[in-house]
Amino acid sequence: MGMDRHDAKKYYEEMWGTFKSKVADPVIEKFEDKYILRADLAPGGLKAFGGERVIAETKNDTLVYCAPRQGHAPDAIAMLAQMYNKKVVFFCPASKEVSNHQGALFAYPHVDVRFIKIAAMPVLNQYAEQWAKNNNATFLPFGLSGNEMVTAGLVNMANKVTKQLGKEPSEIWCAVSTGTMIRALQIGWPDAKPYGVAVARNIHKGEIGDAEVVSATMPFLKPHPIASSMPIPSTAAYDAKAWQGFVERGSKDSIFINVGSDAHI
Repeated sequence: MGMDRHDAKKYYEEMWGTFKSKVADPVIEKFEDKYILRADLAPGGLKAFGGERVIAETKNDTLVYCAPRQGHAPDAIAMLAQMYNKKVVFFCPASKEVSNHQGALFAYPHVDVRFIKIAAMPVLNQYAEQWAKNNNATFLPFGLSGNEMVTAGLVNMANKVTKQLGKEPSEIWCAVSTGTMIRALQIGWPDAKPYGVAVARNIHKGEIGDAEVVSATMPFLKPHPIASSMPIPSTAAYDAKAWQGFVERGSKDSIFINVGSDAHI
């Protein structure tokens, strides 16, 4: 609070300090006169850059997280936990059929997936947080939100992208869920204009910083057909919903954030 984006960037750079990341540097691809951040090539997608230090420095051996039907954070948490020799207990909302994003978690030997019948995700989060307290585990909030080190990790990633490009992107284009990513990238690239498409939920005051965000015209779990014509593997129900805006309205040197891909899941 009370800082402009440039001051905030210095704050988070100092917070990150000299931590040595095990995650490979981000991959950037040229698209016409714009750029694509291929976060889908990172272990677990973009959230791996934000969540790495949080998980690496967690004292408990077991992590707890609520995995929704759609989202890349659980996969990032699972892969980072494997990297840092920790276990994860995922609590998922029960339904008649397991989603692909939830089912993919069974691929990890260090993961325990549990399905609970609940009325809403906040109820499940409360249940999981209490379970973590009772079992000497660390509860990770939904979207890894509220943790400054997540922002510091994403700012550090943004700096690596800037170094590769030799400049900051002119604009940021991405899908938006909890807002953790789009807020952090505004700090990592303080002079870039941010645009987003809210794909999962209503956005509340304070969740998107200065970004211009519109609501997706399709239901959250419904895949967008544009994904089949994109030049990269993406997530049809998530990232793809921001692609058209990027192609049609994105300015020269703007960057599209490809958080993950259905192919990986």
